[in-house]
Amino acid sequence: MVTVLKVLVFNLALIAFFLYVGNSIPQKSEQPPQELTLAADAPAADFIAAGQLIVNDQNRCAQCHSIGKKGERAPDLEGVGGRAEARVKEPGYKGAASNGTEYLVESLHNPAVYVVEGYQPIMPPFGRQLSDMEVVAAVSFLQSLGGEVTVNGTMRFPKWRGEGGGAAPAVAVAAAAAPEVSGKRGDELLQQWQCVTCHKLDGPDKTVGPSLWDIGARKDTHYIRESILQPDAVVAEGFAPAVMQGTLDGLGFYQKVSLQDLNAIVDYLSSLKGGK
Repeated sequence: MVTVLKVLVFNLALIAFFLYVGNSIPQKSEQPPQELTLAADAPAADFIAAGQLIVNDQNRCAQCHSIGKKGERAPDLEGVGGRAEARVKEPGYKGAASNGTEYLVESLHNPAVYVVEGYQPIMPPFGRQLSDMEVVAAVSFLQSLGGEVTVNGTMRFPKWRGEGGGAAPAVAVAAAAAPEVSGKRGDELLQQWQCVTCHKLDGPDKTVGPSLWDIGARKDTHYIRESILQPDAVVAEGFAPAVMQGTLDGLGFYQKVSLQDLNAIVDYLSSLKGGK
């Protein structure tokens, strides 16, 4: 009986010790990040913070753009707020912007208008996915990188977004002649359309997009064709929607690729079995 009591007392003392130690350690409460709600009269700091979330998180710009480091796929954003004014004055600039603010807005909506030397026009037109306030926020953050924040919540950019706000309305396009057949192989076409910038074909590593090196072993021809023509029909887990669609739209892929070239791409991707 005495032994049982000793064991019981020891266990109670041990439990009390661990409770004391556990309660003496500072507890860190993890709260989900709060969503920023912007009003037209919100201070610049709020727009900058919201813009940082948009640029670095929601649209995954950080997958291609670095801040303070030269990127392999896209230029460094460090100092872009200060460089924007100079861009519109460069001889090679052919866009519609008349100042640095408009240049940043244009870069979100029509990124292929000006492509920094040494890079390819792979950036999707992310601006079309943003509300007016979100565009102001994104531009605020970009201006804060080496420049002065001049935008505010009352500003609109009808030159790129239409008079009524929101994304610019679709423009009717006259019917064009059938795209010319290039006669290139599927792998050559993937290079031409810069698919290899976002997708690896020679290994399983993920980059901006999922690896395609074994896509023919995982998916059938119908799936591969649909993924090209309707990229957002099925989005691979862990990747953002609208990126591939926006990229191909920006390159004019859907207007320029012929049926024969599309078939060549699909046939080549179907042949990729992961090195087997």
